[in-house]
Amino acid sequence: MILFFAGIALSLAGSLPPGLISLSVAQTSILRGFWSAIVLALGAAFAEFFQAWVAVAFSNWFLDYPDAARGFQMAAIPIFLGLAVYLWFFARPPRTPDAELPVAPLRQLSRGMLISVFNLLAIPYWVAYAGWLRVNNYWKEGLSNTLLFAFGVTVGTMAALALYAWLAQELMRRSDMVARLINRFVALIFLGLGIKLLVQVW
Repeated sequence: MILFFAGIALSLAGSLPPGLISLSVAQTSILRGFWSAIVLALGAAFAEFFQAWVAVAFSNWFLDYPDAARGFQMAAIPIFLGLAVYLWFFARPPRTPDAELPVAPLRQLSRGMLISVFNLLAIPYWVAYAGWLRVNNYWKEGLSNTLLFAFGVTVGTMAALALYAWLAQELMRRSDMVARLINRFVALIFLGLGIKLLVQVW
């Protein structure tokens, strides 16, 4: 059970700071409603289960080839910068709650999985912590332990993203300006993430 709770704790630590997935969930909560954001978060958490599984299963290979992690960082840069440009210049203005349009749950679930796949920094993150757990003798080899860890990651991710969905609703109730400025706020965050990665890999 140690690996299960380690997965939850590490996932919360990685998901609580603003990032690609958490900000997308917050944006969806404001534009589409709380439950649409929860379905989106469920899709993202489901995809992260497999990301964590793959990262752990191939952690030895990734540790032997550290340039692979650098490659994921470089691939993430144009994604973050492209999202920043889209949200700043081309995204539609946020809708008010009275104008929310229903979105098919399956479509939101698929969108959440797609966004999680685009989060290319997840695999280096899980590789690093899988290595840390191994070095400190917390890791026990075996498929069941890998699945237990990945399930903990899923639970932690879902909890953090649900918190973002709820906080977005609370902010929207308290200020109409939040709904008007959400796209540009998210754009600035993505721009900052892209610049940070660009500086790191330069």
